[in-house]
Amino acid sequence: MYSGQTEKHYKDGKVEIEYVDGKKHTVYPDHKEVWNYLDGSVLTVDQNGHRELVLLNGQREIHTNEFKKRVYPDGTTKIVYPDGSHETKYPDGRIRKKDKDGNLTLDTSVLS
Repeated sequence: MYSGQTEKHYKDGKVEIEYVDGKKHTVYPDHKEVWNYLDGSVLTVDQNGHRELVLLNGQREIHTNEFKKRVYPDGTTKIVYPDGSHETKYPDGRIRKKDKDGNLTLDTSVLS
């Protein structure tokens, strides 16, 4: 019985790899990569190495050399920078920033 991964090579240069655990990896001629996981999440990697993970719960996670960012369905965005500092932006316009040690450096609380 055959139990390995399968690869499909297309004339346009696209390559699809299906793994035994069910995930699917597609590599496009422009070097963009898309990973489809069994749980429905999708990871896209562009030519520059920037990654975007889209989860089933509506959250998105973006990784670049400059930051790691998670975007929540309610509009909240959390960003972590290479120096360890954090920034959270809320849908109501509030912004909170913390330094690498977790000390609050900015909070633009919106008072109702």
